[in-house]
Amino acid sequence: MDYTKSTKRDIIVNSLSFYEPGMQRYLSLLKDLQRLMANAEDNDDACVPVELVAELMLLQEELYQKAAKKNKEEVN
Repeated sequence: MDYTKSTKRDIIVNSLSFYEPGMQRYLSLLKDLQRLMANAEDNDDACVPVELVAELMLLQEELYQKAAKKNKEEVN
């Protein structure tokens, strides 16, 4: 995988198991975010609660750190 062009989401999904703690919640949050944005009336519609974005970003960073650690261990 070319990590220089991969997003954090791609690295997380490709590196961690679906059963990893937090993965199911992360995927659920991504799905909720996509659904809310698809239902937005226009680009200026405040359709996404800030709490959802905050939880998603915190969980994403936590899972990204786990994925990076796992990949580093596999390389060594």
